Amino acid sequence: MQMEADCVPCLLGRVLFETNLCSPAKKSEVMGECIKVLCSEYEEGVNSAETATMVHRRAYNLLNCKDPYIDLKNRSNEIAESIFPKAKKFVAAAKDPLEAASLVSIAGNVLDFGIDAALENPENLTEEFDSLVGQGLATNDIPRMRELLEDAENVIYLLDNCGEIVFDKLLVEELKWFGVRIVGVVKGEPILTDATEEDARTVGIDKLFDEVLSTESFAVGINLNLVGERLRKEIDRADLVLSKGMANFESLSNSNLGPIAYLLRAKCLPVAIAIGANVGDNVVRVYE
Repeated sequence: MQMEADCVPCLLGRVLFETNLCSPAKKSEVMGECIKVLCSEYEEGVNSAETATMVHRRAYNLLNCKDPYIDLKNRSNEIAESIFPKAKKFVAAAKDPLEAASLVSIAGNVLDFGIDAALENPENLTEEFDSLVGQGLATNDIPRMRELLEDAENVIYLLDNCGEIVFDKLLVEELKWFGVRIVGVVKGEPILTDATEEDARTVGIDKLFDEVLSTESFAVGINLNLVGERLRKEIDRADLVLSKGMANFESLSNSNLGPIAYLLRAKCLPVAIAIGANVGDNVVRVYE
């Protein structure tokens, strides 16, 4: 996705947020250096995820902090686990369990911090969960996703945030009914609240996949130019890619990858416009 002017204050706001998590005394230094990176990289047509990666890399290096969001990640997993029994009952009672599981997994996409549309803290999800799933899917390509799954053998599942990955377990379980081989993809290094292999093991979702592979890189979303040969081969032979969250959409929406199903909550105007939704919508959009 092309970086828009609206992305600039959002990106810098998130840098300030993670700086305050790690080392508030370094605010001036970190913000100044990240502004320099942004000024050198931001021009019309640049990819928003790739630009954000460069900015966050600079921030993390200056902060000398490998995982600024570690506490929020752990709390997100704990809160999601506490809500999981309710989410499981919601899916079990649904007329269309695949749609319900997709909706639940998207509800977990709000566990994202340091941006305007984020929850103030992970604990707020306890109060917001019913409302989030109650909104349903504003963009609903589940029928096409189901058709693709019925003909598929290999599926790639691009994981997103911690907490969210707890709810992803319900969707992965529904996918397995199609008899497909599912490869879960985690981040190679901690970045924002995204799940690493360790995070996947912590919540047990790793056991549901036929295999878990890492991006082997520090990147917002997934940079196909940086992934290892093993993952690249799996992506190329996949009959369907399921991509969770906005950052994965931002990084892949201009690629030739497909068919791909994006499952996300549109938390900002640039992403909402790019995917054809409104801000605050729950979205399942298939591109082929």
